[in-house]
Amino acid sequence: MPFRLEQITLAERIELGCTCVLYAGQSGLVSALADTSGTSRQFLYTLRQKAETALERALAAGTPGRPARDQRLVIDHLAIERAILVLNQAAYASVRAIQECLSTILQVERSVGAIHAVLAEAGRRAQALAVVPPCPVGALADEIFSAHRPVLEVVEAGSGAVLTLAPVPSRDETAWGCTLLDLAEAGVRIDRLSADGAGGLRAGVREVGGAEPHLDHWHTLRDLGRIVPVLEHTAYRHLAHAERVQQAAAAEAHRQIHGRRPRRGRPLKEATDPLSVAQAIQESDEAIQRADGAALIQAAVREALHPWDWRRERLRTAAAMRADLGAAAALLREVGGRANEAARLLEERAPGLVAYLVDLEAQLRAPQAVLGDEIVTLLAWAWQHRAVLGVVDAADAWPPAPDLARQVWQALDHAVRATGLVENLNSILAFHRAAHRGLPANVLTVFAVYRNHHVFARGKRADHSPLELLGLPSPDWLTVLGYGRPDPPSSEFPSISSETVNTLAA
Repeated sequence: MPFRLEQITLAERIELGCTCVLYAGQSGLVSALADTSGTSRQFLYTLRQKAETALERALAAGTPGRPARDQRLVIDHLAIERAILVLNQAAYASVRAIQECLSTILQVERSVGAIHAVLAEAGRRAQALAVVPPCPVGALADEIFSAHRPVLEVVEAGSGAVLTLAPVPSRDETAWGCTLLDLAEAGVRIDRLSADGAGGLRAGVREVGGAEPHLDHWHTLRDLGRIVPVLEHTAYRHLAHAERVQQAAAAEAHRQIHGRRPRRGRPLKEATDPLSVAQAIQESDEAIQRADGAALIQAAVREALHPWDWRRERLRTAAAMRADLGAAAALLREVGGRANEAARLLEERAPGLVAYLVDLEAQLRAPQAVLGDEIVTLLAWAWQHRAVLGVVDAADAWPPAPDLARQVWQALDHAVRATGLVENLNSILAFHRAAHRGLPANVLTVFAVYRNHHVFARGKRADHSPLELLGLPSPDWLTVLGYGRPDPPSSEFPSISSETVNTLAA
C-alpha cells in the first residue's frame, strides 16, 4: 500500500522514528523535526510509537531452543488458484468437488463460476506452451473418445511427453493431417510414427507426405488372442457333446443286454447309433486340434514379432519375419474354422508389423559395415541381457568402438513395437472424462503441461519428468503457468543506504 506522504521515503521514516525514540523528552525536538520534514507533530508521535513497537518486538528475548518454523498456511488469492489447479489435475476433481474441498479444508467459499474462470485462464496460458524436442523423435499416436467426440493424441515414444492433445469433430484424414501439420509448423520433427490400425490416421499421414505408420504389436496380438478362446470354447462344447453321446450309447447297450436302462442318472436324449457316436468323437477331436493348433501358432507369432531370435541367438531380419508371419497365416488357414479370421488378420497387418524391423536394419547398416555382423550380434545379445549382465553403457559391452556400440544400443532402444505410453495416457484421461463428463479443452491443455512436468515415481523413468528425458528444462508446472509461489518476505529490518546520514543526530 503506498504512503500518504510520498515525499518522505522509507529510509527517512526509519531515521525520523529512531531519532524520536533516541531523543524522547528533549524539548522542541518534535517541533523541529516537523518543521524540517514538513509534517505534523502527530505524524511524528505515531511514527515514534511504531518504531518503539518494532524495536521491542525485534529485540525482545526469544523462546529458548531452536527457532520454530512458521508452518502457518497463507491463504491468499494465489493459494486458492493453486489449490484449484492441483485438485483438478492431481486429484481429478470436478468443479463441484473442488468447491467442496475449498470450503471444507481451506474454509474458503468460491462459486462454480469462479472455479471455472481459474481453469479457463490456466487453459489459455497452457495453450501458449509448446513442447519442441531438440532433435527428431519417434512418436505414438492414438485416439480417445468423449461423448462420441475424438481427441487426437501424439506422445513422444521415449519419454512419454505429450506433444499434442487436440479435441476435433472427427478423426478423419483431414483432422489428422492438420494435427500433424500443426506439429511440424511448431518445430516438432517426427521421423517415425507408431499407431494401431486407425484408417483416418494412416490417410492423414499419407496426405501430409509422411512415412506409413508402424503397426503396434499389442493390438494384433490382442485380436489374435480373442479368436483362440472362441476356438477353445467350441472345443469344450464338442467334447461335452461327444461325452454325452457316448454315455447315451452305453446306456442303450445296457438296456439291450439287461432289458432296462441303468438306474443311475437321467436318460440322455442323444443319438446312440454307431455312426452318430463316431461323428461326435471325430468333431470333438478336430475342434481340440483346431484350438491347440491356433494357440501354438499364436505363441509362435508372439515370438516371431520380437527383434531377437531366441532360438538362433541373433537379430531377426525383416525378410525372416515376413516369412514367419506368412507361414503362420498359412497354418491358420489349414486349421480352418474361426482360425481363418486370424489368418486374414495376420496377412493384412504383416507389412505394418514388420515395418519397425526395416527401420532397425537401416539404422544398423552403418555399424555393421564397420564392426561386422558378429560384433553387432554380440552387442544385440548384450542389449537383450543387459539386466542380467549388469551392463548400463554400451561402451562396456564393446570397448574398442564405444560410439558405434552406443549407436547399436540406441537403435535397439528406439525400435518401438507397442503404444503402451499413449494407452497409459488414455487410462489417466479416463478419470478426467468421468469427473467432467467429457474432456473440455482447457482441462486437456492444462493436463498436457502437468503431465510433461510431472516426475515419474517408479519404473525406468523414475525421478525424471518427460521434459527432462527430452533434454528440456522442467520447472514446476504451476510456475510455468504463472501460478508459482513468490519468495517469502524477509523478517529482518530493511537496511538503510550507506548514503543516508542522520544530520540531526550528528
